[in-house]
Amino acid sequence: MDMNNAFAIITEKFEKAILNEGFKKETVAGSDTELTALYIGEIAYSIVYTYLTRRVVLRSCAVNDGQPDNKWKTLATWLFDPETDGNREAEGIGNDFAETVRGPKQTAAIQKQKKHKKDGEANVDPLFLANRMVTYFPGLKDEIAYEMAHYEQFRGVTFAEEKIVPRFNELVEKANQTRMEKLSAGLAAMYASGDLDTKGIITYDLLNSVKSQEKFEQLIASFSDADKKVAIASRKLIGKKIKPEKPQKSRNYTAEALE
Repeated sequence: MDMNNAFAIITEKFEKAILNEGFKKETVAGSDTELTALYIGEIAYSIVYTYLTRRVVLRSCAVNDGQPDNKWKTLATWLFDPETDGNREAEGIGNDFAETVRGPKQTAAIQKQKKHKKDGEANVDPLFLANRMVTYFPGLKDEIAYEMAHYEQFRGVTFAEEKIVPRFNELVEKANQTRMEKLSAGLAAMYASGDLDTKGIITYDLLNSVKSQEKFEQLIASFSDADKKVAIASRKLIGKKIKPEKPQKSRNYTAEALE
């Protein structure tokens, strides 16, 4: 998908929430490294997409004398890959940005805390991971569509084990150093921003399916030190069956008191 079109979809959704609330869209010069939209009212908002990181960010800051003070605070961050994401993902981002700032007082958005898709929190789920893998395995696109059409919820772990892992192993076995570096960078970015299900799929299903220790070390080369420790520790789980935790019996304190 053309990134300019995707960015236009995102900003259009966002603008519906603020342009009637005293905000004005300002002209911002484009660049080869990012796309930017700026809105100024009682406070300032900007939406920035960075090509290198493939991240689109909603920010806010105070306004002095009609100009942003440039002490930007990130309100929400999403990943968007124009190679695998499309209109639906762009509309979802725009709607989330709009929801973030929508309310009786626009300044309350600076303090608003959301449970999903925020900077520093999980914004990559198993479906996002599967869509990203389409870059390496184009055949997954139709299988993802079939999964979405036949199941109420995307079965992330099952889909990864049945559809992604075999292809992943074949790719890793034949990949050269350059290919491994790109794959490592992609996995590291998704792990860092992934929810618990995504992290589990990356470590237990993908990384643990790689038998070669050398290849495994190449795959985690781009991970942060903390994430590397988790990935290495997960290797100890290979071949082991993990039993579900047994629910603890609740104590009847009323009965105990009566006794």
